[in-house]
Amino acid sequence: MNKKEYHKKYRINNIDKIKEQKKEYYKNNKDRVKEYNREYRENNKDKIRECDKKWIENNKEKVKEYQKEWRENNVEKRKECGKEYYKNNGDKIRERSKEYCENNKDKIREYMKEYYKNNADKKKEYRKSNAIYNTFVSQISYAEEIRKDPKDKKLLQVRCTYCGKWYNPTISNIQNRIAALEGRGSGEQRLYCSKECKRLCPTYRKRKYSAEETNTKQLSREVQAELRQMVFERDEWTCIKCGETKGLQCHHIEGIQWNPIESADIDICVTFCVKCHREAHKDKGCRYYDMRCV
Repeated sequence: MNKKEYHKKYRINNIDKIKEQKKEYYKNNKDRVKEYNREYRENNKDKIRECDKKWIENNKEKVKEYQKEWRENNVEKRKECGKEYYKNNGDKIRERSKEYCENNKDKIREYMKEYYKNNADKKKEYRKSNAIYNTFVSQISYAEEIRKDPKDKKLLQVRCTYCGKWYNPTISNIQNRIAALEGRGSGEQRLYCSKECKRLCPTYRKRKYSAEETNTKQLSREVQAELRQMVFERDEWTCIKCGETKGLQCHHIEGIQWNPIESADIDICVTFCVKCHREAHKDKGCRYYDMRCV
């Protein structure tokens, strides 16, 4: 029996003994073992990769089970690692995603169609949720005044087209507005903080007609949008007469026809709700009949 055969036979017959000896050695020589392993890995990278590939190919099911179990038990750790990686490789990830999207447009369309069919409820919930600042800032900032929500920096806030109040639009609102700006949607899809502001806004669902197209007289006494918003902000979006905060309108204390030069001065304007505004226009000289276009 030669030396190799003897050692082989000895290892087979003394497996437990050898394991215990190894454990004892590792305990007493941790630093030495680490240094040896590190040096070995540096000098044998290709060899280690080949061994790993072979082992993975021969143990695919085992690897899948291990990965699945690890993901379930390390959710928070995965999130932290993902955030850290994205911070250090954000540009690289964006370039890869752009390249993939350009080379797989048809594949992505088919996947999205199939996904929307199977997740209609999920899609509705997503579109109803508040818009994220980082997602839409580059697509909407050139057309709308925006900011981060002071209470939650992740969320996007815009000014209401009618009253000028800051509010959180939904993803659906922002997507429709972007589509309109790019010429893909119908109308202007302006952003309103409430249905009441949408109803009161003089430009919502209105068409402009020139004098040649229509013979109807222009009876609207709505003030300039910027003036209305400044008056609302000064009065803290509250009717000065009854304290109502919904359905607000801007009212001129002095009529435009009597004081046209200072018609855009906020000092001669006040905030009323619809009911109080209607009552104010019942006074003689301030009636809609008195202010009709002649």
